[in-house]
Amino acid sequence: MRVNLGSGSDILPGYVNHDLLELPGIDVVHDLDVYPWPWEDGTVHRIRAFDVFEHVWHPLPFIRECWRILRRGGLLDMHTVHWQSPNYHRDPDHKRGLDEHSLDYWVPGTYLHDRYGPAYTGGFARFEYAQPVQLVDGMELQFLLRKLP
Repeated sequence: MRVNLGSGSDILPGYVNHDLLELPGIDVVHDLDVYPWPWEDGTVHRIRAFDVFEHVWHPLPFIRECWRILRRGGLLDMHTVHWQSPNYHRDPDHKRGLDEHSLDYWVPGTYLHDRYGPAYTGGFARFEYAQPVQLVDGMELQFLLRKLP
């Protein structure tokens, strides 16, 4: 199964399209700040979360839920706003902006994981970078993370 979190009007064929609101093409309506999410452990092989992470109130449980529902080796493809982007400051619903190392807390072998990882991961949610972090159009970061066991 593939899940498109926060789809809005960007409905993708072959994905379970999710949003907070009941919109045309949305398969699952759920608030991502309410846990657990409505998917079983280890049932998703790809999560697409474009322009979602900066809007949730609770980023640590968000990443842990992604890890929980992904199967071993599953991918989290996430685009989110860079903290220096003008778009970060324009949208009144943005709760955070990230930089290239913001998800290192969940990646073993990085300074932030080695120092603070257990507090952020809950002791279990670990990923590796499936590709280097990319800055897209100078405004968004693309993270492609692979779930580690």
